[in-house]
Amino acid sequence: MERKYYAGIDVGGTKISGALATAEGKIISRVKSPTPKNASPNNIINIIADLLEELLYAADLKKKNLGGVGIGIPGIIDTSKGKVLRTPNMLLSGTNLQRKLEIKLNVRCALGNDVNVGMLGEKWLGAIKKTRNAVGLFIGTGVGAGIIINDTLVTGNHGAAAELGHMIIQEDGAQCSCGNKGCLEALVGRWAIERDIRKAIQKGKKTIITKILDKKNSPIKSKILREAIKKQDALTMAILTKAANNLGVACISIRHIFDPKMIVLGGGVMEACGDFILPIVKKTVQKDKFFSDIGRCEIVASKLGDDAIVLGAIYLIKNQL
Repeated sequence: MERKYYAGIDVGGTKISGALATAEGKIISRVKSPTPKNASPNNIINIIADLLEELLYAADLKKKNLGGVGIGIPGIIDTSKGKVLRTPNMLLSGTNLQRKLEIKLNVRCALGNDVNVGMLGEKWLGAIKKTRNAVGLFIGTGVGAGIIINDTLVTGNHGAAAELGHMIIQEDGAQCSCGNKGCLEALVGRWAIERDIRKAIQKGKKTIITKILDKKNSPIKSKILREAIKKQDALTMAILTKAANNLGVACISIRHIFDPKMIVLGGGVMEACGDFILPIVKKTVQKDKFFSDIGRCEIVASKLGDDAIVLGAIYLIKNQL
């Protein structure tokens, strides 16, 4: 019997990443592409198709070697139908992406919320491999979350149970992409951090970021934030400190609700700036008086990093098949 390989695709607000791996999760090729601004569902489908071709070519494999494709999407997913119900930061709402991809690619596909899928990756091969109760917060363009209780992914009645990025932290806070105000995402997501930096620049605050950017209006990506921190940029450090404190406050609430053994922090912002953010989050959580006499909840960085979602997507399609 011919050996089968599996592809995992992570559809993000700024980039689409892909990996091809063995059934055991050993990655043999990787690709990525920028996510076009205001991309239509067909744009996204065509990019995924192109990435899949590149993955197979790089591994010297053919389509017949492919067992299936798993895809992680930011937003609320009806996993039974493979339909995207809501994507606040992308134009995929209402699209039956699974069916469209299966027609385009002529291969079995599985669709899931990106952070739910990322948590499956961490459970399979990462930080929570030996943990039965864990919550994940992935800080990228926005903030996604995943919840595993007693070894089971919590998805809820509409597949929307883990939208912790849209829990309201400040009732009169900043406007969020979801339409509400003061959501966690509107305080700590990369787009929110960029918003705060740009507002400060407009007010005349000095920052090295203006020198690092290729063009004045280029996105302030996570790697630029990392570079600014390395250079001890006061404005970037102040804004990230505020974001990290808000993230810590959210972790206290998450602990009170779910009592997890671990809270895993992942995503592009954590991957780039985790060394700066993680100690601040831990310090904030330690101030929690209510759970001070209860056993520890570990706050840890994602072990798989950028690979969490692609590997989780591979685990998802393998299990469905």
